[in-house]
Amino acid sequence: MNHSVSNTTDARLIRLLNFLQQDPDNLNLINDALALSIDTNDTHHGLQLIEHAQARQLHNAEFYAKAAHVLLMSGDYQNAAIYGNQALLKGIDHPAVVFNTAYAQFYNHKYKQCTELLAPLTHQADCTLITLLLYARALHHQERIEEAQQAIQIVLDKDPRYVEAKGLLALLHYDADNNSAALTLGYETLHDNPDQLDALLACSAAEFEQDNIEVARRLYTHTVEVHPHCGRAWSGLAQIEFNELDFSSAEAHLHLAVKYMPNHIGTWHVLAWIYILNNNSHAAREALNQSYDIDHNFGETHGGFAVVDVMDGYYDRAQKHIKRALRLDAQGMAAQYAQMLMLQQSGQTQAAESLMNQILSRPVSDVLTGHDLVARQLKRLKTQS
Repeated sequence: MNHSVSNTTDARLIRLLNFLQQDPDNLNLINDALALSIDTNDTHHGLQLIEHAQARQLHNAEFYAKAAHVLLMSGDYQNAAIYGNQALLKGIDHPAVVFNTAYAQFYNHKYKQCTELLAPLTHQADCTLITLLLYARALHHQERIEEAQQAIQIVLDKDPRYVEAKGLLALLHYDADNNSAALTLGYETLHDNPDQLDALLACSAAEFEQDNIEVARRLYTHTVEVHPHCGRAWSGLAQIEFNELDFSSAEAHLHLAVKYMPNHIGTWHVLAWIYILNNNSHAAREALNQSYDIDHNFGETHGGFAVVDVMDGYYDRAQKHIKRALRLDAQGMAAQYAQMLMLQQSGQTQAAESLMNQILSRPVSDVLTGHDLVARQLKRLKTQS
């Protein structure tokens, strides 16, 4: 085993690496060196040790557990999960190893596996707050909102000043349609930490829904400045721009959103509609294909396909997509928009206008209809002209 030893390498680790040169199949020595690489945050030599053990087919439960930790440190979540699972299969049940494996699964977007690993730990009296926080985040990603709220409340009962937990609970309040609680707790969290991501997302989205557009824009702008890899924040900023018909900015920010949040169907749909409104059916279809790959049975995706099929003159195919879309969601907006386009194409102008009025008259919130939103947009554009 060849080692490049820097001046900053821990002397104890250097000694173990030198011993390993003389006894390369000594697994106990490898494990001791891995432990030191973890203690000294030396991922470079940790990864070399893992590679050495792999090449010589040396492994046991302790090796897998320590290797998973090193791989987590290096950001290799996929292999960290593999090694962590091997450690668990070989009988290690230490909470730290379970947590590391669950943490890797979380960042592999395997949220169900994450919660399954952590659930037994959460029932233990000495369960750590960070374990409960990760458990709540994994539940949140599965849209198990009420369970996530219960888990995070246990954290706050133990430590009411835990900023990350407060921020997550604010976001959970927003996702549970409780904007008032989201804003109250969100701003309280931002007072403690102005850059806390969950609180920023909660306040941004809640302010947008309450039509406080400039406040929402300011919050989203700050969010993407301090958390540039947050797809949800880029998507929220793009939604503001979309509603203001600033399609160029919205498109650019949506591309960032799907880069960092590729499995969010709604963001792909907004991107598709930008292309539809710009009469770019090819790009719209590509965005809808991304949505379809995520979920084959989402009604609005089939409705979107129907719209681009009409745009491209594939009327028979559009009818099939309309039928499937309405079977999946009888109130699907995209499918009805496709129907309206087909009526227009066949010269049935009055029927097309009637259907469009039905679509616009449908309430989009407790107090607004589509007509209200269109009128508000026209007023805003008139003021700006």
